[in-house]
Amino acid sequence: MLTAIYIHIPFCDKVCTYCDFHKEIASFDKKKKYIDSLIMELDNHKYEYNDLKTIYIGGGTPSSLPSELLELLFNKIHELINIKQLIEFTIETNPNDISLEFSKLIKKHGINRVSIGVQTFNENHLKFLGRTHNKIDVVNGINNLIECGINNINVDLMFSLINQTEEELEIDLQEVLKLPIKHISYYSLILEEKTKLHYLYRKKLISMNDEDIEAIMYNRVIDVLTKNKLNHYEISNFSKFGYESIHNKVYWENKDYLGLGSGSHSLYNGKRFSNIRSVNGYIKSLKEDGYPHRETHEIEPLREELIMGLRLLKGVNIIHVNKKFNIDLLNIYPEINDFIDKKLLKIEEDQLFFTRKGLLLGNIVFSIF
Repeated sequence: MLTAIYIHIPFCDKVCTYCDFHKEIASFDKKKKYIDSLIMELDNHKYEYNDLKTIYIGGGTPSSLPSELLELLFNKIHELINIKQLIEFTIETNPNDISLEFSKLIKKHGINRVSIGVQTFNENHLKFLGRTHNKIDVVNGINNLIECGINNINVDLMFSLINQTEEELEIDLQEVLKLPIKHISYYSLILEEKTKLHYLYRKKLISMNDEDIEAIMYNRVIDVLTKNKLNHYEISNFSKFGYESIHNKVYWENKDYLGLGSGSHSLYNGKRFSNIRSVNGYIKSLKEDGYPHRETHEIEPLREELIMGLRLLKGVNIIHVNKKFNIDLLNIYPEINDFIDKKLLKIEEDQLFFTRKGLLLGNIVFSIF
């Protein structure tokens, strides 16, 4: 049963230093052709939306689209989908895009959750990351959303930035706690290939923090946010009660979702596939064939169930996994018992989950799958 769709907008006003997501800077004409193609793809699946509970518009930067193109996309969504059946309708934004006019527009079209790419409140780090906003933009944007009745707000933040000190992290934590928001996604800076960050690292112009410093910062993030009544429910995600990300839990619980737009991924009807990544190729394939060219990917269902499920702090239910895959999990992966002995994993009431120590060494555990 399809309960979630993801819609990808591959455009940004500026490419950030660290970002390897599928995106580009484009003209209005190209953006218009893309939205026209995206509308065609939406239409291709019009009989599959009856049980939808969540839509997530991500990128790129969806808020960088001109309002008239956003209107085109929203109008098509309303034509095909009963918005009232949705529990969660999310759009990603940059802080400096959230004008009062933008807030009114998305509210009018049923958006009830906004995710804001803040990353840090430190102006020096923002500049290095290639971000174009400041703390005042964040505050003003959130105020505009709340004025328009949108209260379910997430902010994305990053720790272990280049040369970031523990004191700077502490300031970021105190600043985010001042905001009237419901959810925080807090990620460490990751070195990705084909980014400016990777180029600078390869040229030895910068160095990344070592694992010990990163672990200290991650521990501090967890301590401060949980102390302030934010539930740490996924490795990198924290929420106030009742405000966990419904859409992202579809991914973590290994349920079906459909990705629309260039470069988007899907897990649907037992198949994993992705749309062509090139924006030009995506537009061309819709124009010529009426559907996007896709690449199918091999599925290892048990592996995906465990890797995604263990991202959640509650972990996975061993009885459910054994029954679903007709296996004995602890016999197939005897290393699990070793990790339990090392206090990286724990089993309580048939739930297998990370310990606090295990969260810091998660990649070691995930490697066995």
